[in-house]
Amino acid sequence: MNHCVKRIRRSENQIRSLLDLREEKNISVVAFCKAHKIHKATFYNWRNKYGLEIKQPQEFVRVQLSDNLTEAVVPFAEIEFTSKVIVRLFQKVDASYFKSLQQP
Repeated sequence: MNHCVKRIRRSENQIRSLLDLREEKNISVVAFCKAHKIHKATFYNWRNKYGLEIKQPQEFVRVQLSDNLTEAVVPFAEIEFTSKVIVRLFQKVDASYFKSLQQP
């Protein structure tokens, strides 16, 4: 069987508007590509070429470290990552805060 796939040439403006549309709708790349009949590799090539900006955190929270604590401070929670990094929380933190720190 010979399947003939019609190639659609898109201008840079059309590509950028498609990339913006995907960002606005916040849907998966696979679903977006299927809806717009774009190969997944084409989407990633467009994203790399036309510079869809990956959002980075604006700034980090300033942390002060001290070796001499005057009173015993008990953390609310302690998280140990596989990389042996330990994070101690001294108050409740909303889960959305952690989700905002990790970007796919």
